[in-house]
Amino acid sequence: MIAIIGLGTGGLYAARWIAMHHRNEKITIIEKRDYETYSPCSIPMVVEGKIKPEDIVHPFPKSKNVEILLAHEAVDIDINSKKIKANDLKTGEVKEINYDKLIYAPGAKPWVPPIKGADKEGVFTVRTVEDAIAIREYAETANKALVVGAGAIGVEMAYALRKRGLEVTIVEMMEHAFPTAIDKDMAKYVDERLNKEGISTIYGAKVEALIGTEKVEGAIINGDELNFDIVIMSTGVRPESALLRGKVDVDERGFILVDEKMRTSIDDVYAIGDCVRTPYGVIQLATTALNQAIVAAINATGGSAVLKKPNGAFVSAFGDYEVASVGTHGKIAGRGWSRLNPYSVEKIVMKVFIEEDGTIVGAQAVGKGASSRIDIVSALMRNKGKIWDLAYMEKSYCPEVCELYDVIKIAAENAMRRLKIEKYEV
Repeated sequence: MIAIIGLGTGGLYAARWIAMHHRNEKITIIEKRDYETYSPCSIPMVVEGKIKPEDIVHPFPKSKNVEILLAHEAVDIDINSKKIKANDLKTGEVKEINYDKLIYAPGAKPWVPPIKGADKEGVFTVRTVEDAIAIREYAETANKALVVGAGAIGVEMAYALRKRGLEVTIVEMMEHAFPTAIDKDMAKYVDERLNKEGISTIYGAKVEALIGTEKVEGAIINGDELNFDIVIMSTGVRPESALLRGKVDVDERGFILVDEKMRTSIDDVYAIGDCVRTPYGVIQLATTALNQAIVAAINATGGSAVLKKPNGAFVSAFGDYEVASVGTHGKIAGRGWSRLNPYSVEKIVMKVFIEEDGTIVGAQAVGKGASSRIDIVSALMRNKGKIWDLAYMEKSYCPEVCELYDVIKIAAENAMRRLKIEKYEV
């Protein structure tokens, strides 16, 4: 029997793979929530009002050999006897679940920096369906919003609140928006778009305290006192690894160490998702969790699978504006821009990074359609594609969709200019 703790992206796709390919394998899933899988990345859309809270909850496909224990919290794992104790949150009953293999996938929890007043009413983190509902309801009577953090969720939440009619300010400690995804020269286009949407931005700044009596009424930012009546903390997450700490190897931040087969340091215990560090580092993306889940499922059922080095393909969108990236920096960069199509006034900007032998190692793009360009780069990177593969690929073209001489070709050719190429194959 295979036990799975957590029914997020990792737990869901591990269970689905096993149920599809090993129909007789018994699976028990333990989930603290009283509802099944949901999409946390869709929370800004709920807050904006584009979709309903129930739209982001996705029931697990019914299967006779899959038991889902909702509203059950795993409270102890005995790795020697292979037993899990789970507390039924509705009845208080403690159940004991035996397992042959365990896939640990509880995800991560929001982290709030030690800011004075962060516990006041009107201060929210963004993680659950309940968070989405609470923020949306509170925003109905709010006027000025502060969003702390200019990563994907921070920017998307800022846009959602702005669309609801609130005045919105983003504060970010780093020098620009999306500091881990794009460079400063690319981020300036993002900032222009945010300002165009009516969202104020403050970079290189620290929120020193949140002020007010019981409810939040403002914030002290770099010594200045500003008025706000709702605050969104988008300041990162920490791994939910407590049940395995002291039992398996973890790093100094509490991430569970796994190998390329998603195995922990203990036999028959696998870990996946936002709580793990693989040999390639920590990559907290749903797409990476999905691949990790499939690898763990294959190995837990007697197969053999390894996780290839993820490219870390990323995209965030507010409205129809996209911010996307993949990979890392290389020794050579090529940059370019083009209009979205011959009749558009909007443009898309792109950078491509390569090594001296032409191997593509990363890319960044901003603007409508950015993600589709980054996906092409990511696919080529998976098999160590070269920059000429990108520059001279046969890309589909229609003037309603894109330029013939598209930004992806312009950026690639600009990178190629610094290479010595004696023979071209176009």
